[in-house]
Amino acid sequence: MDWSREKDRIVSASQDGNLIVWNALTSQKTHLIKLICSWVIACAFSPSGNAVACGGLDSVCSVYTLNSQYEQGMPDPKILIGHKGYISCCKFLPNNDAHIITSSGDHTCALWELESCQKISVFGGDASSGHSGDVLR
Repeated sequence: MDWSREKDRIVSASQDGNLIVWNALTSQKTHLIKLICSWVIACAFSPSGNAVACGGLDSVCSVYTLNSQYEQGMPDPKILIGHKGYISCCKFLPNNDAHIITSSGDHTCALWELESCQKISVFGGDASSGHSGDVLR
């Protein structure tokens, strides 16, 4: 789970296949997102609170823009594909909804640009210059 910057909302991910945004003051759901893959491990709020991201055993990070209206449904997510192992963590850059960093079981971290869904940088990947095991949170 992750707190929004204002500490008034929580995003939680579960292997029931749902990503839920909660009003932390009332414990009411504000968004229910049915995930493409239920094997989720990580989730995060964007700095503005306008998006949430998640990743897991499918080796993909998905980024969802939040609508103000729960009933409207969710737009299609941005899909970040390129890790060769599970996603163990995803975090937006501070003060920046346009970039996210992921860590993976493929021994790397990656910095992504969300508009294009492309990797900007990869950290690690071979034992002499990076981790020799899964990168965790």
